[in-house]
Amino acid sequence: MIAYPMHCGSMEIPSTVRAFLEWLVRNNYRAWIVGGAVRDWILGKKPKDWDIATDAPSKVILDSPFKTYAVGTRFGVVDVNVGDHIVEATSIIESAGSDRIEKDLERRDFTINALAISFPDGKFLDLFGGIKDLERKRLRPPKDPVRRFQEDPLRILRAARFVSLEDFHVTPTTLSAMKMTAPLIKTVAAERIREEMFRMVVGANIIEGFELLRKSGALREFFPELLEGWRKKQNVHHRYDIYHHILYTLFHSPQRLRVRLAALFHDIAKPRVRIKKNGRFRFFGHEKIGEQMTREILERWRTSHQLTKEVCILVKNHMVYNIEKWSDGAIRRLIHRVGKPLINDFLDLLKADRLAHGTDDRKSVEEVELLETRIKREIGSNGLLSRKNLAINGHDVMKFLNVGPGPLVGRVLENAFRHVLKYPEDNRKERLLELLKSGKLTRSVNHLDDGRFSC
Repeated sequence: MIAYPMHCGSMEIPSTVRAFLEWLVRNNYRAWIVGGAVRDWILGKKPKDWDIATDAPSKVILDSPFKTYAVGTRFGVVDVNVGDHIVEATSIIESAGSDRIEKDLERRDFTINALAISFPDGKFLDLFGGIKDLERKRLRPPKDPVRRFQEDPLRILRAARFVSLEDFHVTPTTLSAMKMTAPLIKTVAAERIREEMFRMVVGANIIEGFELLRKSGALREFFPELLEGWRKKQNVHHRYDIYHHILYTLFHSPQRLRVRLAALFHDIAKPRVRIKKNGRFRFFGHEKIGEQMTREILERWRTSHQLTKEVCILVKNHMVYNIEKWSDGAIRRLIHRVGKPLINDFLDLLKADRLAHGTDDRKSVEEVELLETRIKREIGSNGLLSRKNLAINGHDVMKFLNVGPGPLVGRVLENAFRHVLKYPEDNRKERLLELLKSGKLTRSVNHLDDGRFSC
């Protein structure tokens, strides 16, 4: 049972945050620590985010001696850079239309965040049963649930984040309000959706988090592609439909953002390519279409170019089977395609994908373990795994062909690299120039067959 703190003088406040609070008090304004910092402190966690409610007008905060940024002037919200923390300060007069802290707290997203500690006297406020809800891991708005979600529809995704990260559950009344307001998610900025999604997707209870988004109707509004796999059967290799297979792949993946995103998107295209052939569902080329869909969705969410590129590489290359038939050259080409920095995520994705088949097929997991062994052996052998290790460079190609810089030079080097991945003994300058003279290195780059197929 969580202790109900009547007085919170023992709360450890960083000196820089305290300096801002003291400045408010010196200037005859009241201040309260609110939200996540109070919740985390009650749970015995070190607060990460510091939110302050005050009856000081936002203009006064902006004119303070601290570095400040107006982030929500309509609601009186100002970010205050106090050095080692960014404090979110809210003017309750502007946000709640009242100088009473009670009005501010009733407009908070959930009761577990509608907790406050006054400064400097340390009086604790829990007006809406937040402590009980923390004990019961229950999510509900303090007052008027529909209105709270209307005020900020992103709170629907925030609820799913609490479910995924902290194992909370929503009350029936809360779920009903989420269903009524789910269409409003379309009005939320893509960057805000991305931030909530990326925090949610690394949670231990990720299946429950996505299920809440599906049941509330929110998924349909901002990520309809995932729902395309709902109740879409697969084949004998899979126990679950496409939608649930993706969720179980997420569950079996390590709680790291990049590999979790790859798990989320790895089979996203299966519903669009699904055909029945000889009485069996097939998904030819889903990894290539999936790469395109992944890029479109991540760009829609304003994801960084680098992260988008890396997730797309993992999605595009996840279909690897028949490893025992692969040559060492094929393993080296795979390492080149994926890139050494992504290899661990790649192997984790493959293993999670196999575990999520739900068929207890130990053999398919052992195949990934075999691949891991062979990849480590190739990387450990210090063989040719980068174009910079080629025995020829761009200057050699231009001099030999008597051409200037251009696409031809890049094509020759790529062909040369692919050739020596398969035949490392040919990585000699005279041998590569001999191949260049024969015309073998000036042909278009072809994708080599490494035994991949769509199951």
